[in-house]
Amino acid sequence: MFIGKNIRESKLARIYPWLIVLASGLLMSLLEYTYTLLFSLFLNPLVESLNSRMSIVALYYTLISFSISAMLPIINRVIDRISLSKITLTAVIVGTISIWLFSKINRIWELYLLAIVVGICSATCGTVVQGIVLNNWFAKRKNFAFTMGSFVSTIYLLIMTPLITYLINICGWRQTMLILAWMTLILGVPCALLMKASPQMIGLKPYGLSDDETGKTDKGYLAKKVDPKKIIFSRSFIITLIFFIAITFASNMSQLFPTYAVKVGFGATVGGLMETIMTGVDILITPLFAITTEKFGGKKALPVWTFLGLCTFPLLILATNKHVEAFALISAIGADILTDIYGPGEQIFAKDILGTNFTKGYSYINSITYLVGAFAVPAVSLVYELSLNWNFVFMLGIGLLVLMLIMLAYGYCKVKNK
Repeated sequence: MFIGKNIRESKLARIYPWLIVLASGLLMSLLEYTYTLLFSLFLNPLVESLNSRMSIVALYYTLISFSISAMLPIINRVIDRISLSKITLTAVIVGTISIWLFSKINRIWELYLLAIVVGICSATCGTVVQGIVLNNWFAKRKNFAFTMGSFVSTIYLLIMTPLITYLINICGWRQTMLILAWMTLILGVPCALLMKASPQMIGLKPYGLSDDETGKTDKGYLAKKVDPKKIIFSRSFIITLIFFIAITFASNMSQLFPTYAVKVGFGATVGGLMETIMTGVDILITPLFAITTEKFGGKKALPVWTFLGLCTFPLLILATNKHVEAFALISAIGADILTDIYGPGEQIFAKDILGTNFTKGYSYINSITYLVGAFAVPAVSLVYELSLNWNFVFMLGIGLLVLMLIMLAYGYCKVKNK
């Protein structure tokens, strides 16, 4: 019986971490991406239903960003004190109710109030929680786990974007919200029940950790308490923060592709095709990103991927100056690379540079980044409006990627070694 128990525990230790990857990816999709990325599909119907202006309705994004940002600094303390399953289950239930309430709103203040509520749900099941949990669950193959967690969301977006568009056209936005509410409940509850902050909570070891290595790994939320000021003012924190802000601005530039295509004379079809290419190639690029970062490590792989992402902007400058649509379409591949750096790439860099301060440092950095990121697209748009020249926007993109390369080199060569 003892041998049989060990065999069962061994199988569980191999399987459960990947169930955590799947569950955290689905929760992040249901309760963060649905409220942020996919919510854009509801903007025009909301403007008409609420008899309001787009700029007024779009303040939803500012409020949800502020709500997420306010929640992130305390998320690691919440995980310390309350079972992660209880936290995520509560978020799923509140999120389901919120989506149902979204289908009933008739006033703009109701939209704003729900934005604050769903921001809290997003924070408790979003990118930061996924990063903290996967860091605890994996001693080896962390980079692969980070990227695969993001890949779950990629598949979700690939399926749900056209599906939601179709449902809105067929049965209206209110009925589509009700369908999303049921989907959140049905998929979210089992995922929430699976979630554990660390393998130690159910008597397991981090994935890839042998018996003689037990105790030599970062235990994430179990790490000794450190003064937050020492983390925030550390060199590693500042370098990681600069990297995060730079990639946030650079990756968000892709949201202007439809506007860019129309303004330079390529037409709305090309702008839409650029977005489609980004979604399509992500199915190939994300697994490749996972394999390379796992095999070669962040120190070697991230600079290469960042350089490839940098190629996006020279191609766009060339497309603009030569007025060749093909260059613009090819640039969409590089833009998709930036989205991988924006997600799992951030987690890998933060894990490598912050070390044992990853749990707290990662949540603090994302809190600041969410605040700054709320103004990323308006700020980049302002660059174009003031210059009336897209090349200035793309030169800004080049500058941001060069800054990221500098942070990678300095972080890995100076801070990590020290």
